[in-house]
Amino acid sequence: MKRLKKLTVFLLALLMLTSMFTACSAKSKSEKIVMGYIGPITGEMALYGEVESNTLKMLVEETNAKGGILGKQIELKIYDNRGDAIETTNAARKAVQNDHVVAFIGCNTSSASLTLAEVCEEYKIPMITTTATNYSVTQRDDGSVRDYVFRVVLSDPQLGQVMASYTYNKLNIKKVAILYEVSSDYSVGLLQNFTTAFKDIGGQITVEEAYKTGDVDFRAQLSKIKQAGNYEAIFIPALYKELGLIANQARSLGITEQFIGPDCWMMEDLFTIATDSMQGGVFPCAMDVNADSLKEFKDAYQKKYNSNPGQGGTNAFFAYDSFLLLKHAIEAAGEVDSTKIRDAIENTTDLKGLTSTINMKKDTHNPIREATIFKIDNGKFVAIDSYAVE
Repeated sequence: MKRLKKLTVFLLALLMLTSMFTACSAKSKSEKIVMGYIGPITGEMALYGEVESNTLKMLVEETNAKGGILGKQIELKIYDNRGDAIETTNAARKAVQNDHVVAFIGCNTSSASLTLAEVCEEYKIPMITTTATNYSVTQRDDGSVRDYVFRVVLSDPQLGQVMASYTYNKLNIKKVAILYEVSSDYSVGLLQNFTTAFKDIGGQITVEEAYKTGDVDFRAQLSKIKQAGNYEAIFIPALYKELGLIANQARSLGITEQFIGPDCWMMEDLFTIATDSMQGGVFPCAMDVNADSLKEFKDAYQKKYNSNPGQGGTNAFFAYDSFLLLKHAIEAAGEVDSTKIRDAIENTTDLKGLTSTINMKKDTHNPIREATIFKIDNGKFVAIDSYAVE
């Protein structure tokens, strides 16, 4: 009995020590600030992960050369999730438990970010997604905010509202067909938000077709859309590879109507697949990729990596803003404590970022910023309008 009591006391003491370690694990007592980046370094989505991780490495080097943050050097840990949700979970747990990461930048896709969000909420580690737009990344189904999850890019509801309003009021398009990727959280989220916003202002969705991830032949769906008729534009929430193929096949079938879409169209590699077929396409983006304010960064990136950061769409620019937001929050917190960093991110106002001034909304953890409307003209993205978005 005495042995059992001693064993019980020992186990309780061990449990208390473990709990204390876990509680303190998010507070850095070392001479370094350990930041984590999770994104696709290999695989189909590697182009996005490459420009994001390169941007962060460059910014960390520059910051460390100037003395770091709060007098501490930054250590950037890069984790390859291959664009996969399970890989994201494994990487995130390793980062927190073994590497003592105090904050994450990433992921860049909605599905992976949703997975990372669960881990961050569990361990109370803040994360800033670079380009994940799905509503559920920062908010639960009941509308409550995820305490430790933030974004610097516009959300699907924000983008859906902008595109719906511009389509209906400025393009004077009242009837729209939709072709979307049924197995993508990103594509489905955009579909739902655009549809809701468009219908709310009087628009009609007259035909809707879907395809699966990995498809390369869309002629069956496009033929159904063409046969259905009664539409003035096709909304295509698709990444650039699928978008280019869809556009080429649609035009070859004799479909001449306007293409409209979301921010992910902003990829220069789109024009290696489709140029003439994308002529006149219109979409919103949370930034102006042609802004003069980006020149210094573009030149520095080109010099360091001998490539254009814009080849990864907007990802490099939002990775830059994510780093600026996290750096600002650590400085505002005054110490390397994950909970205090979280509080500082949430209370960020009037932070001058690379792409926009950042004001964080406490009730959604989405930024207040401008959206730029782009039109595709002869293989170029041309800014034609702007919208203030809250």
